[in-house]
Amino acid sequence: MTDKKLKIWLATVGEPLPIDGDETRLLRTGQFAQWLSDHGHSVTFFTNSMDHYARKLRTQHGQEYTISPNYKIITLSGRSYKHSISIARFLHHKDVAKSFRQVVSRIDRPDVILTSFPIEELCRAIMDYAKSESVPVAIDTRDLWPDIFAEILPNFLRNIASAAIYPLIRSTRQTYARADAITGITESMLDWGLEKAGRARSENDFWFPFSYQIADIIKPTPHKGLHLCFLGTISQRSNLEMIIEAMRLLQKDSKAVSLEICGSGEAENSLIAASSDLTNVSFRGWLNKEGMKEVMRRSDFGVLPYNRADFHQSLPNKYVEYLAVGLPILSCTEGEVERHLARSGAGLWVKPSPKSIADALSNFDHSRLQNLQSCAINSFKAEFSPDAVFQKALNGLQRLLRR
Repeated sequence: MTDKKLKIWLATVGEPLPIDGDETRLLRTGQFAQWLSDHGHSVTFFTNSMDHYARKLRTQHGQEYTISPNYKIITLSGRSYKHSISIARFLHHKDVAKSFRQVVSRIDRPDVILTSFPIEELCRAIMDYAKSESVPVAIDTRDLWPDIFAEILPNFLRNIASAAIYPLIRSTRQTYARADAITGITESMLDWGLEKAGRARSENDFWFPFSYQIADIIKPTPHKGLHLCFLGTISQRSNLEMIIEAMRLLQKDSKAVSLEICGSGEAENSLIAASSDLTNVSFRGWLNKEGMKEVMRRSDFGVLPYNRADFHQSLPNKYVEYLAVGLPILSCTEGEVERHLARSGAGLWVKPSPKSIADALSNFDHSRLQNLQSCAINSFKAEFSPDAVFQKALNGLQRLLRR
């Protein structure tokens, strides 16, 4: 079985695609699809027609794109939406599942399917097809959907929200219970999926982390003090307020520490206003690949401030991106991130409070940087490089087929 070239379906919504342009940075499924194709497997990647980051439709209708002779992308049609949590987005999910049901009958049967969760609607449609065709399916757990909905609300509304999303929780459990295997981006995410499925771990279940496209190691440019950077979506869930308050304490004490925030999102304007009196914080907006490289080249730490419960079970894509270029990480994210930093030595973990962060940076011994950089590079090569990650994932799918 290990030498057999497989026909594999992958399904994920919301990722950038190779058809989006030369500057596109592929994420988990896009990277895995390309890796499988490069290794001779036949890949069909189902995704939605909506560009989630640009908030626009790629096409009004589903379309098929040939990326290489053994790799194609099929976009599934759905209405557009403007906000991540909205009625329009939920309706978009239903559209996508309906579109899959319409196109699947004219596509050759695969050997195995890996479908990402969320979204539940597409996972359910895939499960219906797979059970009718006796195709094994693995659900890849990436997000604690819909559990995170209650978390973003004030405490006094959470009981009401929990009741409101109960139908989503029920359908999630039903869909997970039908999967032949469950995977996840971390072991914690895998355990969450198993809890939804209502069963213990089996030999079919496995986890594999995010990877990152091979990048050149950043050689830092000489500079005084400490320079931090954040690259990513600036949302209400980023917890950048805590880092900004730490920078306020550092400026008050005249410490030579600066922070560049690169990216865009709904919280950008409010954070710019909140830090308008700070000279050690700057906002760069959205940057292309070269712009991000330049920022990381002059940085000593990549900041990962996430402090929500779902992030505690994850090693975010941004974490791996920093490691890929040899940039040490400064984080207050508990759980998987805290444990990995302790194990790998690839950065600093600090308790999630502005004072703890400010104290750690004030007292940091600059002579440690070179060792942290080496640990970041070594950790990426051993655990997160495409070959290490995707061979593990392929082994898991092959094992599922054998059983």
